[in-house]
Amino acid sequence: MNGKITFEEEMKDMKKTNVFLGLLFVLILLVGCGNQEIKEEEKEPQYADKVFIEDMSKGLQARWDLNSKDEQKEGYDEIPAQSDENKKMMLSYINAELDIIGKYKDEKFEDSKLQELAIKYINLLNQHKEACDYITVDYEKYDEEFQPIYNERSNVIKTMVEDYGMKVEEKHQGTLDDFLTNSKLVSEQKAKEEEIDKMLSNIQFKETERSDEWGTYQAVVENTTDIDFKTFNVNINLLDKDGVIVETAYDNVSAFSKGAKVRFEFTTDKKFDSTQVIADWWE
Repeated sequence: MNGKITFEEEMKDMKKTNVFLGLLFVLILLVGCGNQEIKEEEKEPQYADKVFIEDMSKGLQARWDLNSKDEQKEGYDEIPAQSDENKKMMLSYINAELDIIGKYKDEKFEDSKLQELAIKYINLLNQHKEACDYITVDYEKYDEEFQPIYNERSNVIKTMVEDYGMKVEEKHQGTLDDFLTNSKLVSEQKAKEEEIDKMLSNIQFKETERSDEWGTYQAVVENTTDIDFKTFNVNINLLDKDGVIVETAYDNVSAFSKGAKVRFEFTTDKKFDSTQVIADWWE
């Protein structure tokens, strides 16, 4: 051998080098991808919990600021309830909140209960917007739609304050307290209604008199609630075997104090299979 490298040997060396470089490049890519996957796994998910609590407070205060500004305008007290101007103001209050928290309907939360509250509250605001269509045409209907929305908003706000520490500026504390008080009243009212429903749920009427096709039916009911009723009115639905109302009778009693017993009565010429007693009005 003369020690010289032939052309064929040189080509073989180049091929080996290219293969080595190719393998090295693939290895670098794999290591790089692996590191990227590790970084992605290490990255913590971004949750909206904390910022939503802050923004809900901001939204409420923005709404109350607008409301306060309108109340200070000359002639505010003379604006008709059933007017375009009143509708425009109400929509501006609702949008003041939605502009800040509307986006949270699609955000991720770590606390599922908080997420449910956020979505519920946003839906309530949107329901209120829809109810505003009644302001100029049927204000009584608007008020009927508004009250339960206001009550539910009060409950959500109370939960946000008590369970999640939501706060407002001192100048708005009085308005916030009004919502908390309303939520308490709503809870007390609901508890009373549940007591009343329980009292009326098992009433069984018996026929006490029959004259031709007309029958008189009576049931003795004890006040098992913790409420002293001055007046208590009930609707008595007469149901057929399929649960369809064939007639509704009415009765009322006075001085129905807790522990007392009263007799409900109705007369009908209709045939029925069962009754359903519902509290109509009481004080």
